[in-house]
Formats: sequence, C-alpha cells, structure tokens
Amino acid sequence: MLRRYSCLISTIMASITLIPLAAEEAISPTQITEQESWNGSVFRIEDTKTRVSIASVKLSVSDLKPEDGNLVGEYTIQVPLMQSKNDKGKIVLPLEFSMDELGAHGGTLRGQAISYKEGTTPNLIICEIIPNKNQRVLLDITTDDRTLSFKSRYSIVETSNDS
Repeated sequence: MLRRYSCLISTIMASITLIPLAAEEAISPTQITEQESWNGSVFRIEDTKTRVSIASVKLSVSDLKPEDGNLVGEYTIQVPLMQSKNDKGKIVLPLEFSMDELGAHGGTLRGQAISYKEGTTPNLIICEIIPNKNQRVLLDITTDDRTLSFKSRYSIVETSNDS
C-alpha cells in the first residue's frame, strides 16, 4: 500500500512540474498586467526555519522581484547538522495575481526552486500567501528526499526607482 501511495505521489509530482517559458514564447497579457501592477515593488519573506527529525533547517529568501512574468529571487537553505545538505539557488514563481490581489485576498503561487548545484533538477515550490494583520506565508519546497514546510511572515515593499 505504501509503495502504491509513493508511486501515486511521484506520478502527481511529475505531472505538475513546471516548465519555464522559452525565450521566444510570448508573455500573456495577464502576466504583463500582473507584473506592471508591482511597479517597482518587491515581495519580501522573513528568514525562517523548520525541523526535519532532529535537524534544524534554515531558509533565507532574497527580495522577490517581478521579471519576465515571474517573481524571481534567490534562496539559501542551511542545515547546520548536515552541511552537505546546504543549498543555494533561484526561486521562480509565475505571477498569477496583481500586487493588490495578493495584498487583499492572498493566493497560491506554484513555481520552481532551482539549485545552483550541478546535476540537480528543479524542485517544486508552493508559496501560499495569507493576508491578514500577520501577513503569513507558507512555503513548501519538495525535494527528492522530502517536502520542507516553512512558515514565515511577508511584506510587499515599495522601492524607489533610483535604488
């Protein structure tokens, strides 16, 4: 039964793997509108951590900025007890909501966490944005070994055009 469940999960994960846009593909009008709504603003996620068994796993994410119809930034994962599991890479989340929609109603963005390590495949990342007075964000990063679930706070920060 466990084997069947594992195969089912693998099949589902394989079917929802996102393929980045090719350079020659056009960005949809919706993505252009969503990106324009950000008008220099960035999505900021506070540093956070979770536990895997006895190990603490720390996540840092740079400001996510609109770029080619996506929110793009970098992540760093640190595992103090197993430094070989440390990772650094790029986060790409397709923009499906305007800044105002995310701020008012929240939403779920599904994209990729792309490690800078050679020989790795992109991991699925799900970013659930929960707007309220605490502005919570739930991040699930699915790796080959497991799904890491992080809880943090976020803010949408307006940046000046000169910075």
